[in-house]
Amino acid sequence: MVDEQHAAANAEIYEVLAACRNDELAPLVNALAASPASFLKISRSFEMHNPDHVQYADRIGDEIYRLGVLALSTKDAGRPSYDFMISGLCRKIGVPTTADTDRNEAGLLNMFAVQHLGSLRPEDRQPVVDAACLAASAATAGILSSDAWPPFAAALLQTAHLRRKLVAEGRMPDGSDGGPPAVLADPEAGSDLYAPLVLQTEDGAPVLSVARLPEARTAGWPVNGGGDVLGALAPILKALQPLVAAEQILKDGNFVRVGIEGGAAALSYSKKAGALVGSAQGHKGQIPFFAVAAGTIAWPAALLMLTTAMIEQQKMEAIERGLDEIKLSLRDVSRFQKDERRATLTGSIRYFGQVARPVLSGELSTEVLHEIERHEAELVRVQDHLAGDLQTQLDELGALKKGGWTSSKYVKAIEEQMTVIVRSFDEMYTCIRARACGYQLLAAYPGRELGKEARFEDIGMAAERYSPTGEVTVALDRMLRGKLEGISSYETKALILGTENALFDTVGIASSEILAGLADARSERLAPVWVDFRLENGQPADVRLG
Repeated sequence: MVDEQHAAANAEIYEVLAACRNDELAPLVNALAASPASFLKISRSFEMHNPDHVQYADRIGDEIYRLGVLALSTKDAGRPSYDFMISGLCRKIGVPTTADTDRNEAGLLNMFAVQHLGSLRPEDRQPVVDAACLAASAATAGILSSDAWPPFAAALLQTAHLRRKLVAEGRMPDGSDGGPPAVLADPEAGSDLYAPLVLQTEDGAPVLSVARLPEARTAGWPVNGGGDVLGALAPILKALQPLVAAEQILKDGNFVRVGIEGGAAALSYSKKAGALVGSAQGHKGQIPFFAVAAGTIAWPAALLMLTTAMIEQQKMEAIERGLDEIKLSLRDVSRFQKDERRATLTGSIRYFGQVARPVLSGELSTEVLHEIERHEAELVRVQDHLAGDLQTQLDELGALKKGGWTSSKYVKAIEEQMTVIVRSFDEMYTCIRARACGYQLLAAYPGRELGKEARFEDIGMAAERYSPTGEVTVALDRMLRGKLEGISSYETKALILGTENALFDTVGIASSEILAGLADARSERLAPVWVDFRLENGQPADVRLG
């Protein structure tokens, strides 16, 4: 008898297929139906529902697991786990495996793809995945191999692509703790679990929400003190008591989340309106808050103070986080950089760190502005030098030819050149991050809109040029794959492509963070912020900031 708990734990493929649409399942069905070793095409479910693949998604999963059991020759009575099947395919082909299934998936897909999937737009990837699946299928075929291997390899790679696509689009969890949900400021998103109270403008725009946190979101609670924030929120929570049942919010030791929409620019009490009113972004004049009677919130100034403080804190933390990341990057690459470049980068970072808090607090001196502009000019010069160095390194990679070299020497030359190129990408993004931090400070100054727009576009173009879909990165991928055509060992290819995969991951994260930071710095509508509290006797005791 199959262990039911074991079977439930190894049902990952069913979860992937259940989240897919018909058009997403079609390539997987085609890969299975094309093989005589697959029974899918002769199944009753296929005959009844094809091409409505969603209707028989479980049957597709059954077939993948059946082929997997035959190909991997498993002796376990239950279904093999997804991790086991991915690592089994790696071993069959001769690709090194790691404990990280995500890395193993990426390694397999990009081993057989004619172009790194990260260098393509999501809508352009499926044809490349289809070709990669055919190549993987051919690589597993052989006289001594089970007939189940080719269709299993193709189906498993299609499934791996679907899983990664669903995770990237937020349609499937990636297995990590995604943190607290970002739905509390939405009046339509209330549930019994969080029991949110939402204050909103007359037209329904949310401004403030208060809700209980479930136990799952209270683990590892940090004791920060947070005196200033606690002091500002204490009267607000007290004033909200008439609107919230005591057993829901003010229970001893309860955990509470307060979400604040950054769009609330000003709040005050209006005798004429008999309510708390505010100027919301995108509207003219003052708008009374919906369902908030006169005197319900006794401290509108406290709410304004908290909103302002939290928005400033959010901006400050974003810049400080960027500066910390730059410092870490510098620590790794400083021994390779020329002294002048390193001095320029470290000097800019140190200065931005010194002036960030005063600037974001409203101290907008002309002297500081001039220094920000001076550092920008120096950083642009460093960026141009780094771009020239990187292009030279790409040319040197392109000039490598197997010729009379032994395979081992040829491979070593490629690996060494890739190490130099990866280092240059790191240095480039360190410089671009520094420029982005300078822009975030520049954005705090009023006026100079044309200059700000030009700076924004130039930094954005630099980040995109070295992103996974950027021209420099795409050229590197094309060149590297051309060099690997002369190497027959999948193990050797996997090691070199593993370096490229890590580079794509790094530049993908870096470019996204830089572009998001630039957009936030010039956005007229600030992102919502939230604060979590631990209450004792109805009073805030500890706090953690969002």
